[in-house]
Amino acid sequence: MRKILSTIFLILICGGTVASGNVSADVILPNGAGSFVIQESATGANEDPMPVFYYRPTAWTADRPVVLIFHGVRRNADKYRDDWIKYAEQYNMLIICPEFSKSKYPGVRYYNIGNVADSDDASAMLQPKEKWIFPVVKDIIAKVKNLTGAKEENFTLYGHSAGAQFLHRCLFFGDIPKVRNIIIAEAGWYTMPNSDVEFPYGVKNMYIGKKNMAEIFSRSVFVMLGDEDVNRSEVFRKTSLADMQGKTRFARGSNFFTGAKETAENIGVPFRWQLLTVRGAGHNDSEIAKEAAKLINDGGNK
Repeated sequence: MRKILSTIFLILICGGTVASGNVSADVILPNGAGSFVIQESATGANEDPMPVFYYRPTAWTADRPVVLIFHGVRRNADKYRDDWIKYAEQYNMLIICPEFSKSKYPGVRYYNIGNVADSDDASAMLQPKEKWIFPVVKDIIAKVKNLTGAKEENFTLYGHSAGAQFLHRCLFFGDIPKVRNIIIAEAGWYTMPNSDVEFPYGVKNMYIGKKNMAEIFSRSVFVMLGDEDVNRSEVFRKTSLADMQGKTRFARGSNFFTGAKETAENIGVPFRWQLLTVRGAGHNDSEIAKEAAKLINDGGNK
């Protein structure tokens, strides 16, 4: 009974019902594995709250890294959390894994492309900006800061596969706070910084000017790829426009990075992004996560 009451208390305070600054962050987010819910400002297809899974090492304090992880197509945030526990303990990092459920964020439209358009193909019609779901990133960061006392500059955003698709589009079209690092890992296909190609494959009609691009390319961004991520699986996008980016995830990620670098050079702005290749890694988060965790622990220095 005591355990049930403790769980109910945690759910209540994490849901935002406790606003007082007198509650200790150590009490609000206990050590170990757990979950809480948030009510995002971008509601998706319905107004259900978003589950967020976390792992907090006993030694973690607010000056240590926070890793905000965006899961893949299976929407299995709890598994991503569990897979990262060993790195959380090894490097003393707080792990945060929001779940973009299929009911609230259905299909590629709501998750991978952030509901920027009403479909995920070349004939897509753009949605009003207030319907885009990218503000959820700010909401999650704000909630974690409130629960733990963590600082924005200690956050790393890590997206894998479908999560990397969401994250790089949020980088272009959202308003990501000044986090330490952004890691885009093994996305299946991309919105290229190509003003001749319409969304979702390019940025034509998306009104991204030189000032916006300069800010984007000045961020600490890592495009992380497995050199054996070459399987054209059932869920791998095989449209003609996607195949123009490359025939494999490894090729598409390499071309995305090259395209970003060339865009920065063409408009005359500095380019801070880095391309990191994990040798021997296929399309597998556990293989990529090992290197990503090392990178985060090193402060994003390569």
